[in-house]
Amino acid sequence: MEPSSVPPAAEFDAFAGDYDAAINQGLKFTGEAKEYFAEGRVQWLRQRLAQQGAAPRTCLDFGCGTGTSASVLMAGLQLESYMGYDPSSESVAEARQAVTLSGCSFTHQTEQLIPDSFDLAFCNGVFHHIPPAMRAEAFARVFASVKKGGWFAFWENNKWNPLVHFIMSRVPFDCDAIMLFPHETRASLRTAGFEIALTDYLFVFPAALKAIRPVEPLLCKLPLGGQYLVLARKP
Repeated sequence: MEPSSVPPAAEFDAFAGDYDAAINQGLKFTGEAKEYFAEGRVQWLRQRLAQQGAAPRTCLDFGCGTGTSASVLMAGLQLESYMGYDPSSESVAEARQAVTLSGCSFTHQTEQLIPDSFDLAFCNGVFHHIPPAMRAEAFARVFASVKKGGWFAFWENNKWNPLVHFIMSRVPFDCDAIMLFPHETRASLRTAGFEIALTDYLFVFPAALKAIRPVEPLLCKLPLGGQYLVLARKP
């Protein structure tokens, strides 16, 4: 798969130095910074993987950007090794400079994604930047990279949620993104060869309503949250 099959490198090269500021420009309307969502995703994923009897030790972060998920994934999932892949060489350079954890590596070269190498593949808000005609190839690349019996944790912004559209319109590199409905994601994963384990929705309440966030797990099957997770397994 050529680099053009994943988030456009030139676009993200331009934001590599101030990615956090750009993303928080939109997230400010939730009352939370990106760290809240990053930690929430990994905590939820850890619970769901445990329920499946899975304890991954190696992880591919597909579309890792500047590597801000590396430390959260390493600690939250107790990984032994992590590889972040992104076609933006500038973003990868930023990641290598910022993340010096043992066991972490970064690349912008697809040939370094060795087939059948990872217990888990992870992505967050990546595929809405991939042109629809190129998504099948990207799904196939992830499928090839995961070991048999391994997992793909696919996080995407919830296209059913109107607040999500508003927030993304305020982020320079998200304003023209084409989100995937959950049923589109599941269909693409199945076409690539994955088996669907579950679909969950997360991040229902903004910071102003944090007092009632403890009920969010009870709402995870309703399409209310700002993001959704499709957890899939490679047979």
